[in-house]
Amino acid sequence: MGSERRHRTARERRDSNMARKLALMLPVLLSLACAASGCVLVKDSPAPGCREYWGLAPMGGCFGKSVITDLTVEPELDCLSIEVNNCNGGILEISNDCDESFILGGVVIEPSEHCVGLDVLAREDDTHLLTRTDSNFSDYVPEDDERIELAGTLGELELRVSYVKTGRLC
Repeated sequence: MGSERRHRTARERRDSNMARKLALMLPVLLSLACAASGCVLVKDSPAPGCREYWGLAPMGGCFGKSVITDLTVEPELDCLSIEVNNCNGGILEISNDCDESFILGGVVIEPSEHCVGLDVLAREDDTHLLTRTDSNFSDYVPEDDERIELAGTLGELELRVSYVKTGRLC
């Protein structure tokens, strides 16, 4: 029984030493993992392509250097969703669950169309023309922040959509 007690004590000491080593190594391993995965944000920005990380940046496909802010839709309708996708430069995404076609910036979005991406095609005088886009990449980046105001129609109902499209943020 005496040798069994000595073995248990030696085993307990070995386990205790192993636990201390792991406790000392854990912060180092976490720091290395954090640096490798880019979990420490150094510079924040609303534009995903302008964020800076300590270590490698997180993996993903969002690299936009401009965004859309201050989106307002008047009047708001339950059947019409107009949202912003700022992943790669800022586009509008529209889903029409209404019974009538929605027209905005010269683009017709039929009933039951979902996640239709719209980007600014051109600016003519004080009006903006939009175009459909099959991706979330925006080709339109103004020199400076620009307020864009659009008049839309849903059947006989008139809607106003406005937002700010920023210039390059970095």
